[in-house]
Amino acid sequence: MDVQPLISIVVPVYNVKQFLTKCLNSIISQTYSNLEIIVVDDGSTDGSATICDDYAKKDKRISVIHKENGGLASARNAGIDVAKGTYIGFVDSDDYIEPYMYEKLLQAILKYSCNIAVCGINYVFDDGEVIAKANTEPEQFFEFPWAIEEMNTFRLFDMGAWSKLYKRELFADIRFPVGKLSEDFFIMYRLFDLAQGVAYVPDACYNYFQRANSITKSKKINHDFLDAAYEQMVFLDKNYPNLAVIGHVSYASAALTVYDSYLKNKVQCPGSFRNHCREIILDNRSYIRNASYLSRSKKIQFRLFTLNALLYDKVFLLYRKKKRV
Repeated sequence: MDVQPLISIVVPVYNVKQFLTKCLNSIISQTYSNLEIIVVDDGSTDGSATICDDYAKKDKRISVIHKENGGLASARNAGIDVAKGTYIGFVDSDDYIEPYMYEKLLQAILKYSCNIAVCGINYVFDDGEVIAKANTEPEQFFEFPWAIEEMNTFRLFDMGAWSKLYKRELFADIRFPVGKLSEDFFIMYRLFDLAQGVAYVPDACYNYFQRANSITKSKKINHDFLDAAYEQMVFLDKNYPNLAVIGHVSYASAALTVYDSYLKNKVQCPGSFRNHCREIILDNRSYIRNASYLSRSKKIQFRLFTLNALLYDKVFLLYRKKKRV
C-alpha cells in the first residue's frame, strides 16, 4: 500500500487479565504497521495494568493511560482525546482481531474515498465454538440510507464500534455517552450521518468474544438500548423524513429486544414495562407494515407479541434453545 496514514487504535481495559495478552498480540501483529495503540486502563485491580505497561515497554507504538474507573465509554473517550491518527478504531480488550483487519479496512476507505469502513465478525464462545456472522454480500459501498438500514437490521453489520475504522475527524464533536449501556448505538447513526456512507468488507476480521459474565450477557436488563433507538428515531424523523420507517421500526424492535432480555435472563418483567413495549409496537404498526425490508417472520413476531404475550414467551424460549447468537 502506497499511502501509510497513521491509525489510532483505542483499547479500553478493565479487569481482563486472562484475555488481554491475546488481544494485544493480535493488534501488534497487524499487517498494517503504522499504528498508534492507545491502551486505557480503566482502574483495573487484577493485574491488567501491569500487562499494559509491560507491552508499552516492548512496543514503542503502545502508550498507556491509567485512570480511575469510569466505564467503557469513559475509557474510549480518554483514548479519543489523545489520538493523533488520521483514522481511529476500537478493540475491546476481551476480543481479538485478525492480522489483516486494519489493512483491509483502510484499503476499503481509500478505494471508495469514504470515512468509515466495517468488516464482518466472528462470535467466539467460551467452549471454543466460532460462529461467523453471515457475510453473503461482496465488498461494496453503502450510501447513508442503505447503511442505516443495514445497521438497524443487523443483516451484514450493526452499531458495534469495534468492527469499524473511522476518519478521526468524525469524532470532533462526538463522544460516547458516559454512564450508558449500548453506548455505541447512541452515536453510530450520527457518525454514519457525518460520513454519509460506509464501505463494507465481508471478511470476518473481528473476533467478538461472548463471555458468560460480560455486560451483554449479564442479568442486568439494558433499557438504554431502547432510549438509544428512540433518539435515533427522533433524529431520522427530523433530518431524514424519508427514512422514518427505519427509525420507527428500529424503535419497535428495540422494545422487543429489551423485553426479550428479560426472558433470556429469566428475570421477571414488570407488567408495566410489558405494556409499554406493546404500546410502542402498536403505535408504530403502520411503519412495521410498510417496512419492505422487514422479514415476514419478524412481522409475525411483532403481531404475536401484541396479541398474546404469554404465547410469545413460550415461542421465543423454544426458539432460543436452537439459536446461540
